[in-house]
Amino acid sequence: MAEKKLSGAGLRGQSAGDTSLCTVGKSGSGLTDAHPMDVMRTGASFLGNLEPENDFSEQNKAANRLLAAFPAIMVYWYKFSHDGVEIDCTSDEDSIGGHFLRLLNGSTPSEQHRRVMDVSLILYAEHEFNASTFTARVCASTLSDMYSCITGAIGTLRGPLHGGANEAAMDMIQKFTSPADAKEQMAGMLERKEKIMGFGHAIYRTSDPRNVIIKAWSEKLAAENGDTSLYDISVACEEFMWDSKKLFCNADFFHASAYHFMGIPTKLFTPIFVCSRLTGWAAHVMEQRTNNRIIRPSADYTGAEPRKVVAIADR
Repeated sequence: MAEKKLSGAGLRGQSAGDTSLCTVGKSGSGLTDAHPMDVMRTGASFLGNLEPENDFSEQNKAANRLLAAFPAIMVYWYKFSHDGVEIDCTSDEDSIGGHFLRLLNGSTPSEQHRRVMDVSLILYAEHEFNASTFTARVCASTLSDMYSCITGAIGTLRGPLHGGANEAAMDMIQKFTSPADAKEQMAGMLERKEKIMGFGHAIYRTSDPRNVIIKAWSEKLAAENGDTSLYDISVACEEFMWDSKKLFCNADFFHASAYHFMGIPTKLFTPIFVCSRLTGWAAHVMEQRTNNRIIRPSADYTGAEPRKVVAIADR
């Protein structure tokens, strides 16, 4: 995208000296390299300014408004910041998944792609007291508004130990040239004690029931795509991790290839998760409000023990 030329009165556009401090980007013309999750977080917070939840009777309206706006927020940002294109944020699609794909690709999605997005959004919608959901409930326990609760949850999901596993999986499998190469390189990763994302789970012990569902759709999309190499590599990774470490694929791993087959940029994988998990976050906020008590855990003190201090008058 071409840089905007600044000119005008008051020395606009004229350099007045050197500085290493700048809040508008290196060129001085805008923050075009924003993190996608920052866009989602700011979008949620800003919407709360435009259409605030005035009282809890409006909680469903606030959650539905976020649900409707999130696909447009992420796709508009992506298309404008990466391609310089301003898109129409409306469509005649009757589902969140279909609407997202229409905005992203500018064309009517296939029935199979609509179905895969529906399945994906359902699989990711809710998952107990994970870090972001707990953040939302803590915020809700203070009787804060829906937008604040969701904004906090997005900020928590932004952390790489909670969100982004499907993006990391995509980055990894794209580096492998074949199933054999995948197993060889993963063996090296384990030997170097590198973290391999998309495997194991904090709650599940033997398998993630969501994996078998999205894996089947990834296989169908690979066949439709006419090139199964990425799916075959993913299966090889799954086999290797189970044989080597008895670690299973979680829901994120085969989501990577499924999204890729539908032409979804890797940068948008975690924001898509936000579109889905919003429903779970909002449900938890509503549940917290129905039987609320502020969440205020204690802490185990590990600091210095009480010590004698000489009175100032005696020093």
